[in-house]
Amino acid sequence: MLLEYDNTTCSACWRIDEKIPTGYCRVYYVYGGEVHYADSRRQIRLRPGTLYVFPSASPYRMRQNAADPLRCTFMHIDVSPSMVAKLIECRVEENGFLWHLLHALAAAIGKKDRRLVYALAEVFELYVVEHRLVAAPVHPLSDVLRYIAGHIGENITLGRLSAMAGYNEQYFVRLFRRSVGMTPYQYVISLRMKEARLQLTKGRTVTQAAETTGYRDIKSFSRAFKKGVGTTPSAFRKGNTVLP
Repeated sequence: MLLEYDNTTCSACWRIDEKIPTGYCRVYYVYGGEVHYADSRRQIRLRPGTLYVFPSASPYRMRQNAADPLRCTFMHIDVSPSMVAKLIECRVEENGFLWHLLHALAAAIGKKDRRLVYALAEVFELYVVEHRLVAAPVHPLSDVLRYIAGHIGENITLGRLSAMAGYNEQYFVRLFRRSVGMTPYQYVISLRMKEARLQLTKGRTVTQAAETTGYRDIKSFSRAFKKGVGTTPSAFRKGNTVLP
């Protein structure tokens, strides 16, 4: 599911520091700029003419040279209950299918043709699945991940999830972290923040976004949102600046 998108040249202060996995994938088709990516596995410099799908289930960070900022077409895509545990890097061959698809997407974004953007994003998601770039969830956890996604506004307990998977709580947490790249608690929070951003983008109030994502206390919601997104819900709702 497509969450956000744009063609952009980043501001000088742009940076990414995802200490908790996002639960969604950033997708960049890079045109230029000096940008350095790092996670627990590798460190690279992003290359022009290359497609990157960033992890939904692992922390990472990016920094740019302010004098040579990132220029790209980007999307944020929800791939749950599937997941991406490591960076995907794909060189885009000129005049190939993927090249035409990405350039058509950039043109649709430039024309502000929302229906066409979403249609092309669906084609892109199909391409990703067909080429096995996104891994299906581990079988013992597939039902658990679907349950979390469908009950994000409810009180989700570790006992309920571990019982659903058929394991004791300690083993379940270890299995979940090994399979998904984060603890069950971190995964629930990442999905709640993703949904909160979507609600605020649609014009919902902070109170409505909090209630939809399972928070009855606005202060707790605001603290979690600021930690996960980097700004307060009110500031996000007011500015609603879409960043890569």
